[in-house]
Amino acid sequence: MIVIRETTTEDIENIYNHLNLNYVKKYCKSSEEEQKKNHERWYKFLISSPNYAMFTVEDLKGTFLGNVKFQLDEELESAEISLYLAECIRGRGYSTTIVNASIDELRFKYQNLKYVVAYILEENDRSILCFEKAGFHFKGQIEHGGIDYFLYMKVFD
Repeated sequence: MIVIRETTTEDIENIYNHLNLNYVKKYCKSSEEEQKKNHERWYKFLISSPNYAMFTVEDLKGTFLGNVKFQLDEELESAEISLYLAECIRGRGYSTTIVNASIDELRFKYQNLKYVVAYILEENDRSILCFEKAGFHFKGQIEHGGIDYFLYMKVFD
């Protein structure tokens, strides 16, 4: 069983250790300590910003399993979802449940929400399957942030 709750500043270290540390070690030229400070500043901003909603995913024992981030539009009618799962949970069939549960939490908080979009890389077959199972529909290919993605959308009645 999984638990989805709002992310707090106490989650920042787990997010860094489980989701960012390997990337930092592989790709970042600046020191790990500097990258960790940048990460902490960024996540403090995200957690406090009215333009983002973030949820931490845990098991019943409180073990960190991942993070779901939503970037909200100015009218709070739509959101872009980003899903980050710790290695220990990847490929175990939880992602669709996590996507739907986090959207339920988001819709409880933002009741005017009309749709959620996901930008998925063409080669990311697992994410495509996850979002399709979660009720998202393919809307076409789109450039986003300088990269070509498949655009998936879930519309609410």
